[in-house]
Amino acid sequence: MDGSATTFGSSQTRSPNPLSGAIHTPLSSPNRTNQAVAQEVANLFRQGRQGEAVAVLNNQKQAQPPAVQQALDRMVSAELQYSISPNSAYNGLNLFASPAEIGTAIRQINEAGSEPPEMPDTSTLSDQQKFDVYASIVQTRGDQAAQNDLANGNSVIVGLRAETNTLENRGRGAYDDRIAVISRDANGTVHVEEFNQVSTEPSAQYDANLASHPDNRFRRPVGVDVTGDGIRDQGRLATPQTIQMYEDTHRNPVSAGGTDFALRPTQLAVNQGQGGIERFTAGTGYVDNSNPATNDDLNRTFKIHSGSRTNTDSAGCTTVHPNDYVRFENSIRTNPGQTTWNYLLTEVSP
Repeated sequence: MDGSATTFGSSQTRSPNPLSGAIHTPLSSPNRTNQAVAQEVANLFRQGRQGEAVAVLNNQKQAQPPAVQQALDRMVSAELQYSISPNSAYNGLNLFASPAEIGTAIRQINEAGSEPPEMPDTSTLSDQQKFDVYASIVQTRGDQAAQNDLANGNSVIVGLRAETNTLENRGRGAYDDRIAVISRDANGTVHVEEFNQVSTEPSAQYDANLASHPDNRFRRPVGVDVTGDGIRDQGRLATPQTIQMYEDTHRNPVSAGGTDFALRPTQLAVNQGQGGIERFTAGTGYVDNSNPATNDDLNRTFKIHSGSRTNTDSAGCTTVHPNDYVRFENSIRTNPGQTTWNYLLTEVSP
């Protein structure tokens, strides 16, 4: 998605707004939060004042990194909750933005609300900007429960999946996905912790359909036979999906009989998880159109837990590199009273 914005200088003067009958200078307002600007932009669109809406939006995007510009588009889309189209009714009037600028902005907003996000580059962002990026993904890809958690000061786990073949690393998986844990206190203080060594996909070492593949160090089959061929089919969480999780344990692979902290789907999540699992049935290392009967229902085995240093240990769970796992556990506990966590998992655009 193109996150570039047209630049509008704040010193520009504007003609009276023909729709309100009064002088309107949308670019002269003091600095406001991205969310407040998104709300104003959405209101202007609802009133048919598209040129003003685009001018306000582009002015807020000015000098902000691409990840934040794209977040603003998602925020506006979430505020509108419907797709918009260019309005030609006022093309003959003195607009705040050209028809081409309006068309580009509307396309970007509509795409932001309906398409997967990019994997955001947050390396130069402040915590507030990072929060805006991930919260906007919750707004457009998450369910109402996740949005309510953010509004109520609870932590939300945002997972971003970059599609990877399960044969990567000789079937032991790759830590090439991301998790962000975000929350906002009642006083407005935001908390953001990012984890860039994460796997949200299974590894082929547990895929019976790839047991004899020369690039696979096969260990054992894990999964459910959904095609009736007698072979257990490996699974992963479908996207986008929000899963309510609760605290549980997972066997520690390096400690005989030991267990580690883990998060597991609640019974409510399982009850609501029809079609929540995609099964790998074609023996290609991907879920694609060649896979028959790929959809299955969520079950309680799809956890978040620690992996190993050179092996994701994932048979479909979300796993976090052990160097980051204690920090991950601590990050979800900003609200001591929180006992369940909403985990939003979405794919990202290539």
